[in-house]
Amino acid sequence: MNIKKSKTFRAVATFGLKRGYREDFISLEEFKLQLVAVQKMIFRRFNIHLSTKIANCDIVFSGQDEPSVDISFIQYPKFQYDEVKLKESILTLVEILMNALEQNRVVVVFDDETFMLEKDKDQLDPGIDFKQSSE
Repeated sequence: MNIKKSKTFRAVATFGLKRGYREDFISLEEFKLQLVAVQKMIFRRFNIHLSTKIANCDIVFSGQDEPSVDISFIQYPKFQYDEVKLKESILTLVEILMNALEQNRVVVVFDDETFMLEKDKDQLDPGIDFKQSSE
């Protein structure tokens, strides 16, 4: 048995499944089709294959309750990439995907830092009610 190890590298990005804070929901099938298209773009641009794990979840925050997905990435020991290039390719994938799916804000968590990609800093999900959380 061969064992190959690498330094741990993880990234997770959470995407809401409402298009533009409307009640227009993105199906898992559409999400996957968009993801595959963006993975191909990333390969052409960075020469990196981004294997992506998708897990269903919900974003619940101060009145907001939105079906969502986490997409996660690791440094796969068999096909290792430079971490700087890997991080850049993941952030680029997230940015392209968020635009394709009409998302305003997506957070990407790496082991060492967190990025928030945001189009409009003043736009919030209308379901969020800060008064509700202070009562």
